[in-house]
Amino acid sequence: MSAPRRLQVKSVGRRKPKIILLISFDANGLINNVDELAKCALEHRADKIMVQETLLKPKNPKTCKIKTFTQLRMDSIPPLTNTGAIACRLSMTGHGILTLVSVYLPPKIKLLRSDIEVLFALGDAVILFGDLNSRSTH
Repeated sequence: MSAPRRLQVKSVGRRKPKIILLISFDANGLINNVDELAKCALEHRADKIMVQETLLKPKNPKTCKIKTFTQLRMDSIPPLTNTGAIACRLSMTGHGILTLVSVYLPPKIKLLRSDIEVLFALGDAVILFGDLNSRSTH
């Protein structure tokens, strides 16, 4: 498994950290990688984790329990054409709304400009995390 990608975003506001540590984690099946994800979250002191390729099913609603984290999840995402995504808006005192988007593009599926435009239209400050299978030649 590759090392997680990290991004530091400065924020302003009382009782809020000056830096938010964000991690993107490509699980390739979360059920078998929950312990690795928990270790990664602790080691890097992550505030938010975006997970792709969970392979979770609706019958497993509470699969990922990590201390101090709340799970936000959807098993099917409309209305994008080729890309799966889930977004979360963070509202922080003294700062505009920050939209975090966890994206997954299956292998051999074409990345559509229209899908990316829809995601960036979610707000003024949008950060995309994820697995876009960029090595794919299709």
